[in-house]
Amino acid sequence: MNSKPIGQIAQTQVEENQNADGLNAGSRMSAATQTNTSVVAAWLAKHTPGDLDKAAVSRAQLHGVTLKVKVEGRYPRGENGERLPYYLVATGCDIAGNDEQRKNALADLRNFLTPAPIREIEKWIAELSVITAGRGREGFDADLMINAYSSRLSKYPADVAKHALLGETWKWFPTWDELKKICDAKTGPRLHMVKALEAPEQEPEPERIQATQEERDRIAKLIAEKFPNIPQVWRDKALDEAVSGDCMKEK
Repeated sequence: MNSKPIGQIAQTQVEENQNADGLNAGSRMSAATQTNTSVVAAWLAKHTPGDLDKAAVSRAQLHGVTLKVKVEGRYPRGENGERLPYYLVATGCDIAGNDEQRKNALADLRNFLTPAPIREIEKWIAELSVITAGRGREGFDADLMINAYSSRLSKYPADVAKHALLGETWKWFPTWDELKKICDAKTGPRLHMVKALEAPEQEPEPERIQATQEERDRIAKLIAEKFPNIPQVWRDKALDEAVSGDCMKEK
């Protein structure tokens, strides 16, 4: 994968596509001055959330950071106790990498949370309303619905919002609760990646030294003097406990 930041990759792809379409120099100049956010959002919207989660992990690896998202299954039930389709949610992220590597990776991976422009989300909502049943809204009510949905979906990455609206199969126009559950689940892995990158590098566990034979003999003698009436096997266990890891001083 290219090591340039996501924004630069997206901008390059947009310019290459426009050059291939034969746009004039003025149009190319206009495209080149688009905000980085819009370009990244357009790039994200062309991919699925799952593919972008994998891409985010790969991007972090280019910066020397290893990310491993931890997930758990959810097995919901309906109002009548019926089993609903299970789904996975991210619960955390294991990370390896120093502070400098994390800082560089964080700047790159934050782009994977870029939302789509409101106008683009409104187009996706309009498309969904055409292919689903139960719309029944016109005029002012329709405008309110579109505004309510688009403002909420604009808090999620572009690919996630598009997937929730057009990547799932809806018979009826979905409620916001239905969309929110999908958006939260699909955004979770990247949020945990970013949270892990924002955390400072943890101090390594202190190394411990093993007791020397002289120390073991000395402690064994103290145990024998202190507890002369207990069986030897118990004394041996007490000795092992006394010289085990956390009881020893650091190097």
